[in-house]
Amino acid sequence: MSTFDNPTGGTDQASVSPWPTGMRYGLITALVLVAFSLIMSLSGLVDPADQSNPANWISSILTYVIMIGAVIMAVRQHRDGELAGFITFGRAFFVGFIVMLIAGLISMVYTYVYFTMIDPGMIDTILEASREQMMERQGMDEEQAEQALSMTSFMFSPIMMTVMSGLGTLLMGIIFSLIAAAVMKRNPPEAV
Repeated sequence: MSTFDNPTGGTDQASVSPWPTGMRYGLITALVLVAFSLIMSLSGLVDPADQSNPANWISSILTYVIMIGAVIMAVRQHRDGELAGFITFGRAFFVGFIVMLIAGLISMVYTYVYFTMIDPGMIDTILEASREQMMERQGMDEEQAEQALSMTSFMFSPIMMTVMSGLGTLLMGIIFSLIAAAVMKRNPPEAV
């Protein structure tokens, strides 16, 4: 049977699982993101309590660049290294989704460990900065600021911060995977 009989170059796409590539790149992405986050926070370059700090925005942008790069590299590896240069939109999206799912799950564990063991006082620092911001920028008195924070304080627990981190990573991962799949898809030619 020649390559012309099977346009994927002998690779049956249904027989090649996207999971090994997605999991490998997801693990690598998570480790890079955790290392980047630790370097930025422990060095004092970013300060979650100071929203006006330009390093916070730069850190977020670099985090997104790492995520996009990981999705693109995983889809390219799966397409060119395992599927003979062809990949459908759905398959490309699924590979990117796996990468970000694994990275999101690991980042959730890291977020919980960070807020409970590495820097347990960070949540109190964020709450205090929010209180000051409400009083200065919004003109609230101390009682009003305290009441507003008490209504939203459950959002600042380690568990909720962990859940929000995971959901945020997954949502951005879905968006990045959709974009990467649209750009990188290369449908196999129809067999004649």
